[in-house]
Amino acid sequence: MTRDLPFEDPSLVREPMTVAEGGAPGSVVALLGRMQKSAFQGRKLGEAFDTWKRMIEGDSLICLGYAASMSSAGMWPLVTWLVERGYVDVLASTSANITEDLLDQMDGTRVYRVDPEHVDDVALAEKGYYRFYDHIVSSKKYDQMETVITGRFFDELAETWRKPTIPTVRLLFELGLWLGAKGFEKSILATAARAQVPVFCCGLPDGPIGEGYSTSPKAEQAPVVDFFKDYRIATDIMDNAMMSTRGTSVIFLGGGVPKDFLQITATSVRTRHGNADPTPHKASIQITTDNTVYGGLGGATLATECISWGKEAHGSANVMCFADVTIALPIICQGLAEHFGRGHRRERPKPLKLSEIF
Repeated sequence: MTRDLPFEDPSLVREPMTVAEGGAPGSVVALLGRMQKSAFQGRKLGEAFDTWKRMIEGDSLICLGYAASMSSAGMWPLVTWLVERGYVDVLASTSANITEDLLDQMDGTRVYRVDPEHVDDVALAEKGYYRFYDHIVSSKKYDQMETVITGRFFDELAETWRKPTIPTVRLLFELGLWLGAKGFEKSILATAARAQVPVFCCGLPDGPIGEGYSTSPKAEQAPVVDFFKDYRIATDIMDNAMMSTRGTSVIFLGGGVPKDFLQITATSVRTRHGNADPTPHKASIQITTDNTVYGGLGGATLATECISWGKEAHGSANVMCFADVTIALPIICQGLAEHFGRGHRRERPKPLKLSEIF
């Protein structure tokens, strides 16, 4: 945004990213095929697409880690598209990513693009905006999303849930059903609930849901969230897939806690069976800008470091693509849409039933 344009100029609205259905087939698929034979991260993006495609064509349990501020950046419709098509069996996310998608669906809310090199943050604060690097949203609307939407959910949960505790995965399922009934049926959580896809979030208070809980007048009457029960449920899911011929695959958009959660619950299957042979993921993809040399898990390479822990399988397709998710994910999803065609849905060999998981 230039300095001359007002913050709410209609030409600066940030639009959510979507897949173009019914376009000319083969254009992006062909491009990704050529990129796979090129070099550097273009080559890795082509390899990631090929590996992702084979995951969908196979029968493994596909787990998706969803980190960084991707929903505010408009990537959330691609995640719901993946879930709706059956391309995701388990989702692990940050708290913000499974709530900030509501901003695009709230009446009268717009996310606007700004120039991060020239924007005046003092002016933004005075005029009532929160900034996410190169896009902004009304602070009033964001606060409303935190307190009015998620806060009301906790009020109703306190009146309907009769047990003293609730696993996060069940709480998010109930929130998904609630959001669907309140007109947010396109949201990630509502879509996951309809598709029977469990959603895990270890850092649930670290986001709008935490603010909603703190402002809910009936929060103290609501059930206590049992994060340890989530760990057991996730390990049960991994165990069921890993101890069969199905196995598991993982895709990480960013790193963070979602990556760690999906990795460590998988290694816990080995511990559960008396530290027997490792039960690593059969294939893995990570799209990240995290650097490997600083020691964080976000940059821990799938084809080397993670193998030492038994998280990934040696010799399998383990692709590290060092790229911005907002660039790589739309290209890959468009390629998947072209390859599999309109209306395709992956039929899982053993569909997960949340009634059994819970």
